[in-house]
Amino acid sequence: MKRRIKALAQLQHLARLRSDLEMRRFSAYRSSVAAARDRIGQIEDELHQLYEVPEAFSISGARLTNALAGDRTRALHREEGELQRMLPGFETARQAAMREFGRAEVLRELRRNLVAQDRAQRQRREE
Repeated sequence: MKRRIKALAQLQHLARLRSDLEMRRFSAYRSSVAAARDRIGQIEDELHQLYEVPEAFSISGARLTNALAGDRTRALHREEGELQRMLPGFETARQAAMREFGRAEVLRELRRNLVAQDRAQRQRREE
């Protein structure tokens, strides 16, 4: 029984290391996705501000606004494309982190149950 407990402890340790590694990987993806979403939000705000000008309408002002809006729209499409390219890796990292964390928790629970079972058997022998 002691060998099984020790083996489970080693497996649990390895699973915890893998879980930590996957969590760090997921955290890096999450930071990148959050930064991309922030940039998209900032560009959208800039676009809204372009059209909320309290000045009187003029042809030159409209041309400038349209040129700036075109530039910001292209930047928005680039950022959205970049985010769409990140999302599959983000989802894969999220699933891997969940799986490894679950595996570590299952091994911890198995070890805990085995230790409790061993204690119960020892107590029965002592009685």
